[in-house]
This record gives sequence, C-alpha cells and structure tokens, in this order.
Amino acid sequence: MNRILVNLGLIIDVVRFEFARSMTRGRIGIWCLLTCFPVFLFYLLDLTGATMPAESWTYFQYMFIVEIICQLGLLLWATPVISTEIENQTWIYLAMRQSGRSVVFLGKYLTAILWTLSAALVSMTLCMTVIPIIGSGYLWCVLAVLATFSCIAHAAIFLAIGMLVPRRAMVSAVLYTLLIEYAISLVPAVANKFTVNYRLRSLLLTWTDLDDKTRQGLTFIGTEPTYVHLFLLFTITILGLCIALFCARYTQFPTQQDG
Repeated sequence: MNRILVNLGLIIDVVRFEFARSMTRGRIGIWCLLTCFPVFLFYLLDLTGATMPAESWTYFQYMFIVEIICQLGLLLWATPVISTEIENQTWIYLAMRQSGRSVVFLGKYLTAILWTLSAALVSMTLCMTVIPIIGSGYLWCVLAVLATFSCIAHAAIFLAIGMLVPRRAMVSAVLYTLLIEYAISLVPAVANKFTVNYRLRSLLLTWTDLDDKTRQGLTFIGTEPTYVHLFLLFTITILGLCIALFCARYTQFPTQQDG
C-alpha cells in the first residue's frame, strides 16, 4: 500500500514537471489552434446563414471535437513519449531505476490526456457560447464524457504504438488513425466493432435524440447496450496500457550512441 502511494505521488510529480516543461510558445500555440479551429468553423457556418437541424449541429460537434481535436492532440502529445526521451538522451537514466520507466510513462500518459481534454472542453464551451442554438447543458455533458473516453482510450493506443515502433511512432499512429479509426470504423463489418470511434459514435446515438433519418444513415453504429460499449472501451484502454508498460519495462531501446 505504501509503495502504491509513493508511486502515485511520483506520477503526480511527473505530471507537474511535464506541465511546467510544456509551457512553451509552441505547445501553447498548438493548444490554442486546436481549441479555436472548431469555434472558427462553426462561426463561419453561422455567418453564412446555414439552416441545419439541431441533430446535424450535434453530430458536427462530435466529429470535430471528440474525434478530430482529441485524436490530433493525442498524436502530438502522447505518441512521441519514448522517442522524445531517446532523442534527448534521458531514457537511459530512467531505465536505470526499477520503477522509473512505469512512473514516467504513466505521468506522461496523464499529461497528454489533460492537455488534449482541456483543449476539447474549452473548444466545446466556446462553440456553444458563440452559437447557443447548437448546444445545451445536457449535450455539453454528453460530449464531455465522450471526449474523456476518447482521450483515455486513444492515448493508451498511441502510447502503445510509440513503444512498439519508437523510430516511426508518429507515422505509425497517423496510419492507424486513418486506416483503423476512420476507414474501418465506418465499414459495417465485424472489424469496426473493435475501434474506439465505433463505440463512441454508438454512445452518442444512445445518449442523444438524433432523428430517425440520421440514425438510418449511420449504418455503422452498433445497437448493443451501453455497458457493452463501456466495457470494450475499458478493455481497449487496459490492453493498450499493458502493451505499453510491458514494452517500457522490458524493451531495450537503442540510444543515439547505439544507433
């Protein structure tokens, strides 16, 4: 128990350190860009006088914030965790400590989630403030929960990819996102049931009042109970974290001197 509390404190210290180190102009600029992009887009649509039903606004918010913004942010903050340490020649010092790898890994995992989720929540709040007709308090809560699930699950997957292929982490994560989370998740087949976006879209339809026309058009959405979607999201997250932790603990990553 004491060791768990000590490791938890170390993880929190890593999160604080990573946040302090991340407060650079570049990262703050990326955060602002991710936050403002949906707001600017919806504002332009409102200026053009686009008359879309509330269901369309809801689905657009989900697509731009929960899927695009969350995944883009995690690609930037979660995927290059190990490659950054290797490039900075700091991984060898972490590897010498028994719990150093796991603690730093989990701290960086939480940091990536907090950075990305904060951008998604602020963006969603600004969208509903600028154009009140497109949202409500209940919809904000639904999208906030979905964004949280998206960040937790995708961060685990991207970290696992970064651990498995540290030298091509970003390319591999982008390919995974395009081929699996976007292409395969839209195909009505068995394979799409194991994607995060498929489960998130299904929860969106379960928790919101989309019209019948929209529901019929989304043929790639599952009709399973809510607990099934939540269980599979949890399973995907744990599997990704276990793979990443296993690689972090037992893989001997080459340093620049070795390469």
